[in-house]
Amino acid sequence: MAPMTTLKGGPFDRTLFESVTKRRFFFTESFEIYRVAPNFQGDNRGLYDYGPPGCALQANIVDLWRKHFVLEENMLELDCTVITPEPVLKTSGHVDKFADWMCKDAARGEYLRADHLVENVLASRLARGVNGPSKNSPKLDEATAAEYQNILAKVATAAPSLLRTLSCPLSRQASDSNYSADR
Repeated sequence: MAPMTTLKGGPFDRTLFESVTKRRFFFTESFEIYRVAPNFQGDNRGLYDYGPPGCALQANIVDLWRKHFVLEENMLELDCTVITPEPVLKTSGHVDKFADWMCKDAARGEYLRADHLVENVLASRLARGVNGPSKNSPKLDEATAAEYQNILAKVATAAPSLLRTLSCPLSRQASDSNYSADR
């Protein structure tokens, strides 16, 4: 993917863009005033509140979406809750079974989803015409840490440069806000 540029062709500076939009109150981090409190524990990254210009921008985007999908495509609009009660998540299996297995790239400090990593390596191998033996494999979304370590070890022999710096899989449990070793 080509790097993003400005209208004049210069490099896009995301930090500057975020700084300007935050100063002009397009958005702010939710609960920002509590993050500096000494007794604050937890993480609220990814939660934002919109200021007046941000609300106006959001309203314009929703209006454009409505004009296209509801009016032109004759689709029906729904407005659903954004909060799901825990009993629903428990019944669906998300609380007990859900985990995004992660690998950490020690060289860059990035976390990568293990299932996406394996799928990308396999897709790359198939694109090059490299096929392995056909057999029943565990579903990636239900694999345990030991299964991921075994799968990643096999992938590492096929693509050692890709996995040279990855640490063991970490579990991103739905009920825990921190990455932790396999439980």
